[in-house]
Amino acid sequence: MPVERINVAAPEPSSLDGRLLVEITSWAGSLHVGLSSSLTPPEYRFQGGLAYVRDFEIHGRILAPEAHRSRLIRVWPSPFGPEMFGPDEMDQVGQIHLPSPQKPDFRAHLMVPEAAFPGTATCLAAIWKYLHIWTFDEDAERASVSAFSFSSTVRRSLDARVAED
Repeated sequence: MPVERINVAAPEPSSLDGRLLVEITSWAGSLHVGLSSSLTPPEYRFQGGLAYVRDFEIHGRILAPEAHRSRLIRVWPSPFGPEMFGPDEMDQVGQIHLPSPQKPDFRAHLMVPEAAFPGTATCLAAIWKYLHIWTFDEDAERASVSAFSFSSTVRRSLDARVAED
């Protein structure tokens, strides 16, 4: 009796698989201090009358999951202060925006405690080489971030997954 072959297409791999491993290729930081506009509400003025903005932009190359290996990603860590914690719990610590025809690279916004910003700059310049991002609630355009961490090395258990072909 002949064996009937069923043509089943391989399932499409989940886009992020709940985790992204990024090799940091470069980063830049900026600082802007200026006079606040008269249109700036007083609660958003630094020390009563200044506009004060610090930010980072991290560029990286995705190492895992394999379906996105070598894709580029831009990451913007955003500082937040103690006012973010209160009666309403936060349900994410950032978002990843998936590539689209208009924006072909991944983009991510991550929330970093304001007090950690100086250390973040120091470690990016000195030792951090990888960014680990855990995701949930992914749809066609974005995924929420449940956690992220930076490291100088990749754990051995991940070495095989990110080995160069």
